[in-house]
Amino acid sequence: MAKILTEKQLYKAKVEWFKDNEYEEVDPLDFYREIFPVGSFQEQGNTERKSGNGMLVYKNEHGQHWHKLIFDDLAEIPNWYGIEDVYIRSASFIGKNTKNENASMIYALVFDLDGQGITELQMVTQFMRKGTNIPKATFVVLSGHGLHLYYVLEKPIRATMNNIRKLNKLKEGMTKLIWNRYTSNIEKIQFQYCLQGFRMVGSASKMGKRYPVRAYRFSDEHYTIEELVSWIPKLKEWDEYRIDMTERDTVPKDTAKKLWPDWYEYRINQGKSSKWHIKRDLYDWWKNKIVEGATYGHRYFCLMCLAIFAIKCDVSEEELKRDALELVPILDRLSNDTDPKSRFTEEDALCALHGYRDNFKTWGRDKLSLVSAIPMPPNKRNYRTRSEHLKGARALQEIYNPNWRNTEGRPSKKEQVKAWRLVNPNGKKIECHRDTGIDPKTIRKWWDN
Repeated sequence: MAKILTEKQLYKAKVEWFKDNEYEEVDPLDFYREIFPVGSFQEQGNTERKSGNGMLVYKNEHGQHWHKLIFDDLAEIPNWYGIEDVYIRSASFIGKNTKNENASMIYALVFDLDGQGITELQMVTQFMRKGTNIPKATFVVLSGHGLHLYYVLEKPIRATMNNIRKLNKLKEGMTKLIWNRYTSNIEKIQFQYCLQGFRMVGSASKMGKRYPVRAYRFSDEHYTIEELVSWIPKLKEWDEYRIDMTERDTVPKDTAKKLWPDWYEYRINQGKSSKWHIKRDLYDWWKNKIVEGATYGHRYFCLMCLAIFAIKCDVSEEELKRDALELVPILDRLSNDTDPKSRFTEEDALCALHGYRDNFKTWGRDKLSLVSAIPMPPNKRNYRTRSEHLKGARALQEIYNPNWRNTEGRPSKKEQVKAWRLVNPNGKKIECHRDTGIDPKTIRKWWDN
């Protein structure tokens, strides 16, 4: 029977494995210099040159997250060698906030791969060496328990909101390629968005400063987005991940004013938020879903999603904190008894509540379900039964088109589809089929009529 290694023993075994296989360990400053070439950030003290800065995130003595600016000389990075809970994002930001709208340029796409024993480490590197399924990463970072795969971009990409959405889609598809039963012993995939921060190379891992985060060069490859997209399988079910970065990013304000005058008035002229106010039933429902369906490896994101639901449902931050702390013992039961570092603490819970910010309010059902690994099926009927839902649809149709019935008195399929779409303007064809029972071919025929 094979000996089960402790986390520290496994870390040392991985370091030896990289050494035995002659992978070059890269100095932290050289690592970040390759990701952020000279000229990427603003020079300290030079206010004439306008550009973004790198962003280092750390925990203060009270467990709160704070930010430090990284200037073009990268001189801030060595100050944090050997310190725990230090993170750097592979993007630059304008100002001192890491909101999406403050992001300036994106320099690399990074993929987190947990559940890494020696066998899984061998498999992921073998897949990359052979060029099967997984593109060769520029760097492989030993983060402590797992790996971070860095794909450095040939040219940085401007971080418009549209580009961020597209890159998140690409990251979702590539994560599904990278994370499988051969490369991780954790079944449920963990997804991160493209501006996620990762443990700083040279900082301490969760195991302490004697076990630093290490970077190894895997290849000299720097990628274009088109090259990464080409790795997505050319199958129908993968089409949504095959993004096109050449499409126009934004609509000019003058055009937007004509197309969406109401939106322009409250969002541009009045500067009001576009957040919808949702009934708090959704918040309470998600608390129960955490109890029923949270899994190890996704506990942090489950509470982060709770914070997002809280801000969507106008739940106070004080109530959110109370609820999150009450969930800690439940989430802690999912810990690995042999690994003290796997415990889920009150500090972890409070860190997860950074989702209680306006810039997360636009996260939709699909994204929340993705990061939490808890299914969140659509409910287009607002908790009504199918019969009640269709009664509402027909009542609306009577208002908009009193002559919607055919000569035999039965509603035509065309009018049923139109009625359903009136009630569900953002609904999908498959949902219309489920609600009405109409044949999918008939739905497609009248969908855009």
